Amino acid sequence: MKNAKHIIAIFIVLGVIATAAYLLPQSGIESILTGESAPAEVNADSTEAANDSAAVQDTTPFVDRMKASLEVIKAEYSRRKKRDVWTLGNGTTIIRYLLQAQRFINKNGGKVLYMEELFNDNTVFQSANLDALSPEGDTLRLCLQVSLNVFRDNASYLSVSFQVKELTPEMIVALNSLDFPYDLMIPPFGVPDGFYPDLDKVKDKEIVLWLLMESSSLDSRHKKMRPIRSYLTEDQIAEIISDAKTLAPSAAGIASRYAEKAVEHKPLLQAVLNAAKQNNLWFADLSQNNKSKVPEICPELNIDCKTLKPYDPSNSSMDDYIQKKIRSAARNGIDAIILPLSVESVRKVKSMKEKTTAQGTTLINLSTFMNTNKE
Repeated sequence: MKNAKHIIAIFIVLGVIATAAYLLPQSGIESILTGESAPAEVNADSTEAANDSAAVQDTTPFVDRMKASLEVIKAEYSRRKKRDVWTLGNGTTIIRYLLQAQRFINKNGGKVLYMEELFNDNTVFQSANLDALSPEGDTLRLCLQVSLNVFRDNASYLSVSFQVKELTPEMIVALNSLDFPYDLMIPPFGVPDGFYPDLDKVKDKEIVLWLLMESSSLDSRHKKMRPIRSYLTEDQIAEIISDAKTLAPSAAGIASRYAEKAVEHKPLLQAVLNAAKQNNLWFADLSQNNKSKVPEICPELNIDCKTLKPYDPSNSSMDDYIQKKIRSAARNGIDAIILPLSVESVRKVKSMKEKTTAQGTTLINLSTFMNTNKE
């Protein structure tokens, strides 16, 4: 009887399994038998669909994509040159255009055969010949030429900064009339009473800490401005920069004042840059010292730094300095104007807006300048 009961129990279990197999979806029962989960099959389908989607490529012809990449203003065929002539916007050099074209061609499976800058065409700003193969094997014979009069939008960048020694009501009114970004380099210490409340009245400015640093120009008169001297410890230097940032919490960076000795003094410079980095500040070297160690040390500390040339009245007039910077921005892609703050200096940079707009130069603040690699 015991054996009969065992046999009946076995039949009952087999019946339950058979019923489950009948009721469950096929994929479910297979997953039970194989030890795999059903969602894996769904995931496989999703992956396959994603791969199919990725396989869909841009069907825009190679030449049209290249024109869009270079922002070609005009394209026509020249029988005299036996080339397709592509006219490009002014605001950058033909060398940069050639490098941009080379990167595009290589990235998209083509091949550059020949490049040559031309110097005998006075009807255009700059020009060059470019021969290349498309990914399909077609030969492109191009003449790239930079227009004299048509500028690219945002082709170049120019920042404007003012070195502040005082803030009069007239200066505040003048600054608030500007309709583009600009920076105020301020001495955080030793300023007159009411300086910071007056600073708050200036709209749309970016603040830079204009800190005195080791220099032969320093004397006892500067003591109240807490200059960063070579005999200070690293902690003392860090305290000065931290206190300065506390006084001007919105400050974006540090600009050196005097400092021709400070930028040669590696331990001092390292202490300044370390403290700047801890306070999320970039560093602008205005010393114009050719022996400055800023270009050497900044990459080691991974901090944004630039060496800039402020206006020097012993070298040129303010008008000449401004015009030189405008031309430099168009030629090199980026530059910076740094002027002493006065009603006159504000008026002069305000009047240049029309010219910078016409040549495709965008006015930016120093933080944008620091993060722009277009040089």
